[in-house]
Amino acid sequence: MATQTQIVPQMAPSQAAVMSDHNDSFNMQAALLVAAIENFTFGLIIVTQDGTILHKNKRAQMILKEMSCPSSSSIPDLLWHPCQSLLENQDEASELLPTDYTIVLEDEILTDHSTIHMRVQWFDWNNEACQVGNCFLITLEDRQQSLAVIANHEAQRYGLTTRETDVWCLKRKGSSYKEIARALFISENTVKKHLKNVYSKKEQFSGLNEL
Repeated sequence: MATQTQIVPQMAPSQAAVMSDHNDSFNMQAALLVAAIENFTFGLIIVTQDGTILHKNKRAQMILKEMSCPSSSSIPDLLWHPCQSLLENQDEASELLPTDYTIVLEDEILTDHSTIHMRVQWFDWNNEACQVGNCFLITLEDRQQSLAVIANHEAQRYGLTTRETDVWCLKRKGSSYKEIARALFISENTVKKHLKNVYSKKEQFSGLNEL
């Protein structure tokens, strides 16, 4: 018995299928963006013009715990003051500056455990569903933690030993030889020896990259 081959015309995907694929792609991108924001080494907060927090990532939540925060949905006065300044001067700024110019206010905040570098600027939420409009974008960076992250990345890149990494992290944070020696219970000469090895490995790494 002969085998019959039936040619079936290829149907174009339905509009519903196209919309489903589009939604899946959008949802995946949104999930990736949220995951990236949550893993930032600095705090990120989005605040409405009435001081209500729309979103804060994990790092921001940790930093806010060190401040006097009236509630989980409101920001402390230290962060709200620069937002008010932007709000009060927005009309004057729009007249003097180009439309694509971004004003960023910066300040240093001292907490019990660290110094936080703060940046505040306008953020266009542009969310029709929420109808929020312009908000404030606040970033909070713990300089000591950021330097520690950089130092650990450099340690991996240069192939430092565990003890060299300990010394390099403290040096990156601005500690003196005496402070490093006291923190790690070693002599200052040992600190100098480890740092000499670190600089040597750093030069070797730079030399290899130039080849």
